[in-house]
Amino acid sequence: MKKINLLTAVLCVFSFSTMADDVNQDSRAKVSLKNQATQALYGAELYSLEKVHFGKFIIRMKMLSEPGVVSSFFTYDNESWQGEGRPWREIDFETIGSKPDQLQTNLITGNAAKREHSERMTNVPNINDYKNYTLEWTPKSIIWKVNDEIVREETAADSQQVKDMADTPQTYRSNVWISEVIDWVGRFEEAHLPKYQVIDWIEFYDYKDNGSFELSWRDDFNSFDTKRWGKAEWSFDTNMVTFAPENLQIIDGKLVFALTSGTKGIDKADFLKAQK
Repeated sequence: MKKINLLTAVLCVFSFSTMADDVNQDSRAKVSLKNQATQALYGAELYSLEKVHFGKFIIRMKMLSEPGVVSSFFTYDNESWQGEGRPWREIDFETIGSKPDQLQTNLITGNAAKREHSERMTNVPNINDYKNYTLEWTPKSIIWKVNDEIVREETAADSQQVKDMADTPQTYRSNVWISEVIDWVGRFEEAHLPKYQVIDWIEFYDYKDNGSFELSWRDDFNSFDTKRWGKAEWSFDTNMVTFAPENLQIIDGKLVFALTSGTKGIDKADFLKAQK
């Protein structure tokens, strides 16, 4: 029987595209038409209180694929945004709402004045359903997986960004927000809110010197661990929402992130109806 190359098998499920180096979310923000809203918009961000330097994350979650919306899990150096010569360090899993079922993986380096991106788009069928997202970060490579299938791999041998990323410990985060940049995320419809992103559980594995990973912790979100997590109360450039702690709640053992218009908070009945 003829053997099928693993990458070929994966391509049957996922399709890929890569952006030109000079075309990215930052360059689009300079020229794009802007999304608009009639009321204040609120989103949610979960952030870790600790930093890690290499390791593996597995996140079981329902990302949100919706025009105008960015839904994510990522690692990030907290000092990146401050500029003044500080390096930018960020590794992303994101759904980008300009097309249905579109997953963007990205490395961001450089600095706040000139960020360097390597955006890659992957079509993931039924991305609004629960899936396992795996991020493996080691000194030699960064690997992104969906349901245990590799959708992207970058190595230090071939990527200066992978080399740069290795110099800085990072926090780990998840958020859902609405971008102004229509050319990047699509045209936002305020009437579609509220919308929800959901995390079932997260596992973190320490990276060992022999190249293996060892389970360090798992959070099933039966309660909110204030020793591990914080809830954001801020925004940033091109983000139309303000992150509100009221929009990040545990409901029936799930961590729920809400996008809302006009008011903060999550209507449990509406959320449960939306999950059916």
